[in-house]
Amino acid sequence: MNTLTNKRILLFAPNAFGYEHEIKSKMEAMGACVDYFDERPSNTFWTKALIRINRAILSRKIAQYYSAISRQVKGKDYDCIIFINSESVSKPILMRLKAEHPRARAILYLWDSVRNKKNVIPILNDFDKVLSFDRDDVAKYGFVFRPLFYMDDYRQLANSEGARHDALFVGTVQSDRYIFVRKIQQQLNLLGKTLYAYFFFRSAVLYYKKRLLDSTYKKTKISDFRFTPIAKEALLNLVATATCLVDVQHPNQTGLTMRTIESLGARRKLITANPAIKSYDFYNPNNILVVDRENPTVDAEFFVSPYQDPPKEVYDSY
Repeated sequence: MNTLTNKRILLFAPNAFGYEHEIKSKMEAMGACVDYFDERPSNTFWTKALIRINRAILSRKIAQYYSAISRQVKGKDYDCIIFINSESVSKPILMRLKAEHPRARAILYLWDSVRNKKNVIPILNDFDKVLSFDRDDVAKYGFVFRPLFYMDDYRQLANSEGARHDALFVGTVQSDRYIFVRKIQQQLNLLGKTLYAYFFFRSAVLYYKKRLLDSTYKKTKISDFRFTPIAKEALLNLVATATCLVDVQHPNQTGLTMRTIESLGARRKLITANPAIKSYDFYNPNNILVVDRENPTVDAEFFVSPYQDPPKEVYDSY
């Protein structure tokens, strides 16, 4: 665990349910000295929305934010400048950072599809190395393939036996996720199984917009959804009580979600709509049920057979 001993890293990552702090902590545990900054200048609903819709609207705010960071880290001799899932940074800002820290390698890691992160396309060639969790993007752009990961906490859950919930879904409401999970819930109800769902909306504004424009949400209540991201300990407690996790990827990506890899770490069964999982080294049809996204069918036998542990070297590699 000393591969980063004495390395100095400038890390930019979005506020993403605390994963950014877990990454920083793990780098430090491996011996690195890490300076972390949010990749975005703010995490308000409108800032996030405008960055995705038209980043130029916030160009001054973003430039001021990164200028302040440059002043704060001036004179530090970094080995690496790492961006995770970059959306805010523009080419001039990136080139300035590289000029201010000429010895540092500039590295980008994408845990979303390029199709969902259009802002990153103009700067792809300005990084010394680009890694992605999405095999389609790896093939298209020549990136290095790097799947997602599970945290050490999930290893601690591997020996706990879920009993309270047969299945668990925790995730942000986007695309057709809500519809898919409700279909899975109906299937499980027919089998006499339970599913606990934590549907997260980034804001109440988004919920009311959905309810107004999308008939799927017409009969829902605001109490059916959560507007605060689930805390790390609360999520771990839920996973500990679940036999199986349910997940569905964004329709514009083939990469495996964080929840998918966390199911591996916690040694939990998984129901997923992502057929790409069949090409991964930990895929086992006894543990992983791949269902049709539009018409999912859950086999009762899937819950009968015990979980089969993956090979240790495969398990540890994630």
